[in-house]
Amino acid sequence: MLIKSYEISKKDLNFSSFFLIYGENIGLKQDIIKSVLELKEKRNGKYKLFKFEEEEIIKNQNNFFNLIFSGSLFDEKKAIFINRITDKLFNLISEISAKDAKDTLIFFEASQLEKKSKIRNLFEKDKNLVCVACYQDNNYDLIKIIKDEIKQTKVKLSTESINLLVERASGDRNNLRNEINKLKSFALNKQVVSYDQVKELTNMTGNYQNDYIVNICLNGDKKKFDKALKKNNFLLEDFFILLKTFSKKIHRLLKIKILNHSEKNLDQIFNQLRPPIFWKEKEDVKKQLKLWNEKKLNLIIRKINEIELNCKKNHEISKNITLDFLSTVCDEVNNYS
Repeated sequence: MLIKSYEISKKDLNFSSFFLIYGENIGLKQDIIKSVLELKEKRNGKYKLFKFEEEEIIKNQNNFFNLIFSGSLFDEKKAIFINRITDKLFNLISEISAKDAKDTLIFFEASQLEKKSKIRNLFEKDKNLVCVACYQDNNYDLIKIIKDEIKQTKVKLSTESINLLVERASGDRNNLRNEINKLKSFALNKQVVSYDQVKELTNMTGNYQNDYIVNICLNGDKKKFDKALKKNNFLLEDFFILLKTFSKKIHRLLKIKILNHSEKNLDQIFNQLRPPIFWKEKEDVKKQLKLWNEKKLNLIIRKINEIELNCKKNHEISKNITLDFLSTVCDEVNNYS
């Protein structure tokens, strides 16, 4: 059953134990999973969490079946998360979704799934399964998030400040919430936060924004890239945001390349993208499209997945992992063209 992302909090979802959540909007996917889990726990009590990658399930299918369908001595309810799934799991998912999972809740997470995807079609057509597509946020979505978050405080922000937050979020609601939390911490005893204060506090406190750093990296401008890194006063969480911004821009370049197969005008393609490309970034994107081909974009996307997993496993050195990766990409851009 296909359910719109904004309908999740309004639906009674207790009829299903199986959820497919796919799309490029990582923050929205996380919000939906959180909402579903909260709704389920409100009715059924706490769930014990288990997380897997697709390859782990493929290699250990018997253990996976046992985890879902075997009882627990302590009568534990289980919430299982499987990341980055593809149609490789179709037969397995078809089999388990036809059974009664009882006290087990299963989330299948994927990036883009084409209309012909077997898993997507299974979830969309079966009334006992839930399918949610998570498309990129537009500026209206991000402004609503800001207003909802700020409404919980006494802080007042100008329209100019709100627009600045939206721009610096780079279309990423997780990035946006990180910046809002910085503002909340700063404004504990304040009623008004000025535009200049917002500008100074948000999105890596130096003179360079995430978008700028990632763009000069993708442009292969090593001199500007090194200068930007030296100028910024990085926090640990900034590197996760930086890596996410890089990932989004690489995926966007690949999407434009694919759309451009039909020989559409580039400006037409830019206008149909969601979120749209800011006017001042268009020249950078055009340059990057000349530097990067599809084969190399796909190779980098696979590498990004490895880097993200490495950062999660080695949180304390994630700064070095991210910077080494971006530096290498910047050095070798000309080899990718």
